[in-house]
Amino acid sequence: MDAMFLFLLFVVFMTILGLFLILSNPSTGSSASTEKIEGTDFIPSQMFMGDDGLGGLAVNERTKQLCLFTSPEVSPRILPIADFISTDLVKNGEKLGEGIRSFPQQVVTYGQGLRHQKEALITNLHMDAANGGNSRIDLIIAVHDEEDPLLIVNFLDMETTEGGILFEKSLSTATHWHNVLDGLILEADQCAQSQAKAKAKAPKQKKALAKSAR
Repeated sequence: MDAMFLFLLFVVFMTILGLFLILSNPSTGSSASTEKIEGTDFIPSQMFMGDDGLGGLAVNERTKQLCLFTSPEVSPRILPIADFISTDLVKNGEKLGEGIRSFPQQVVTYGQGLRHQKEALITNLHMDAANGGNSRIDLIIAVHDEEDPLLIVNFLDMETTEGGILFEKSLSTATHWHNVLDGLILEADQCAQSQAKAKAKAPKQKKALAKSAR
């Protein structure tokens, strides 16, 4: 009896330990690869496909590019981070985080013009969750594209309990990607600022060269 009790205790302990390791080392749904995404020249350093099998994204931190997937029938879009506008992490209708461009002004203005459309999309997507239905976790990605500026990447859409293992695992993965994209937004701002400074210096340097040539 004592041996059986100890065995059961050991099994419970190993189960709890396994769950702890899973949660403390969340899968990002990503993979480094040297292979190009089919139909493109894009080589991802990280990649994730949404749980709905539709929206997905990949990044290449070296080339500073995004690759966005909307459906198997539509070719992936490859964009420079200069065209990246914002990322919103949404859990059951609650916005947990937002990364948004702050430079240059034309990009900021474009992002502001998408705000109402983005809020309406979030409300529509999370209506069921807000009413006690399926739990849902999404990233809403906005890019500078007049035809299709918003992309939904879904990380969870099922009947599960907030705080449960599956929910927290999905939230951890979504948070990882939100942080990755937020970092790219900061890089895009810094790059745009550097380009603007260089452009502003060019006329002054040209004048200085003209004076020295006299």
